[in-house]
Amino acid sequence: MSAEFSQTAYPNLAKARRSQVIIVAIAFFTAMDIYVISLLVEPIKHELGLTDIEVGLANTTVLYGAYALFCIPMGLLADRSDRVRMMAAAMLLWCLGLVLTALSKGVWLLVASKAVLGIANAITLPTAMSLLADYFAPERRAMATTSYGIGQGIGQAGAIFVGGFGLGALTHLAASGSQLLFGFTPWRLVSLGFAAAGLLLIPAILSLREPDRMEVRQEGGGSIRELWAYRRFLVPLLAGTTFLSGMSTGVVSWMAPALTRIYSQQPGDFAGWFGTVSLISVLVGMVVGGRLSEYFRHREGQGSVMRPAAFAAAACAPGSFVAMMPNLVWFAVAAICFTVAFAVAITIPMVAISFTIPNELRGVVMGFYVVTVSLGGAFAAPLVAMASAAFGGDAMLGHGMAAVGAPFALMASACFWWASRGRKLSAQPVPAAA
Repeated sequence: MSAEFSQTAYPNLAKARRSQVIIVAIAFFTAMDIYVISLLVEPIKHELGLTDIEVGLANTTVLYGAYALFCIPMGLLADRSDRVRMMAAAMLLWCLGLVLTALSKGVWLLVASKAVLGIANAITLPTAMSLLADYFAPERRAMATTSYGIGQGIGQAGAIFVGGFGLGALTHLAASGSQLLFGFTPWRLVSLGFAAAGLLLIPAILSLREPDRMEVRQEGGGSIRELWAYRRFLVPLLAGTTFLSGMSTGVVSWMAPALTRIYSQQPGDFAGWFGTVSLISVLVGMVVGGRLSEYFRHREGQGSVMRPAAFAAAACAPGSFVAMMPNLVWFAVAAICFTVAFAVAITIPMVAISFTIPNELRGVVMGFYVVTVSLGGAFAAPLVAMASAAFGGDAMLGHGMAAVGAPFALMASACFWWASRGRKLSAQPVPAAA
């Protein structure tokens, strides 16, 4: 692909930025939906008569399992189909999943709703990455793709603000006997409200122009065989992201329930301060992760890029004891340390992949990366519930979070350190078969 082709064939910057805003809005919205579920765990559990294990299986295992199962097929479809229509279809599926959540009378419809949400997310992420790559020329693409992750981080914090204050206000209305709830309990109205908001995004999505597919000379990518040359880097990196995702899901998805059960806080009580803590911590961690990777790369070479990820993952281990802190102040301190460290640790592997893996293989690696992250998230929440039960029940939730989070953090750290050493042994790709 010539330099002239790169400069003239991409959409103009104004149209690209408008498209970026809509795509980042989707990232914000879907992330907020996923994380608001942690605020709804307690009312869902009590109204539907579910156990912690059933809630964990429905809310995380099924969602991430469907995400992992469909992500690679949806990524392949995004390479061959109209991506704007795929994104609109994903948002429609997302809204359907939220409606099914609101209508759930038992565990099975709840499970079905999370499977639908997982499939929608499997469409959204690879399609968004593909669109951004064709909206922005290579010299602008790094920050454009990073903005999607920032949108997700802000959405995570927004879930605490919107879900916390919204659920608190609706709970107050329900207690006053208001007829404004139309017979729905507050958590069901939260899901329906998000579904309605998602429908409003569909016209904006359909207003996007499907961009021309760029870099078509690389269509089809490299072969799986070529990845063998990078095994000493990729195997530990992907293992580390699996453990890191499991650690994050096992801790973050139970923070809100822990605040309710252990610290007697209702969502309306902690939405403001906890949302602020989450937002600032995620953004700081992402910026620090990018800076550290650049610093280590320039000072010690590309092989050292994964080292700060190893340090950050290890720092998550003490943060996993967040729900065993003696009071809310110490809970907030531990939450800040955990969230910043995790944001640093999860940012750097993607940077390392971009430095190490050649362009024609990055799509394949991204598929494996998403699958490992999804699998890590799929089994962590039920493990916390089982660990809590083994320690003595609901009141021991903090012990369950630490029992899963701390070992997973240390295993992720060891894997990332291994990847930093394996990078030196994986410098050259195996030539593709003729």
